[in-house]
Amino acid sequence: MTNKGTGSDYLPDGVTEHRDFQRRVWIVQRLAWFVFGLILASCLVGALGNGYLSRALVETPQGTVDYPAISRWNAPDEIHIRFGPGDADCVFTVDAAFLKGFFVEGIDPPPKAVTSKAGLIHYQFPGDPGMPIDVRFHLHTQSPGFHRIRLGIGDHVSAPLVLILP
Repeated sequence: MTNKGTGSDYLPDGVTEHRDFQRRVWIVQRLAWFVFGLILASCLVGALGNGYLSRALVETPQGTVDYPAISRWNAPDEIHIRFGPGDADCVFTVDAAFLKGFFVEGIDPPPKAVTSKAGLIHYQFPGDPGMPIDVRFHLHTQSPGFHRIRLGIGDHVSAPLVLILP
């Protein structure tokens, strides 16, 4: 039961009647396979997960925050904070939504104080006028999906979107 002589000798009956629709379905299928291949290749070379495309940077006048923009569910990760030299205490700020996506396993060095105000959590570290301060937050991802979190240094807080892959 094939259509003979129409150039589609290997197609089942009825396919040529829906040629435009079938062509669109095949295009969507091919695009889906292409996107899947790109994601797979990116994961295999380490670009996603803990690779170079998975990190993002927030720069403020007081320092920088390097955080995971893409992470894997139930995997360890880190936030690297570099405060500039100064006499005043350095404050890293996150919101409660941050704790829905990430669990803080440890902070190196430990904060001087932790306070909460207006829905934001402030981790306070002593300043050093002679040299920059490097702080690492050791994290563990908690729930997959997109998470809008607020983080920053001091009053300079941004709200990036973080993706935790299942």
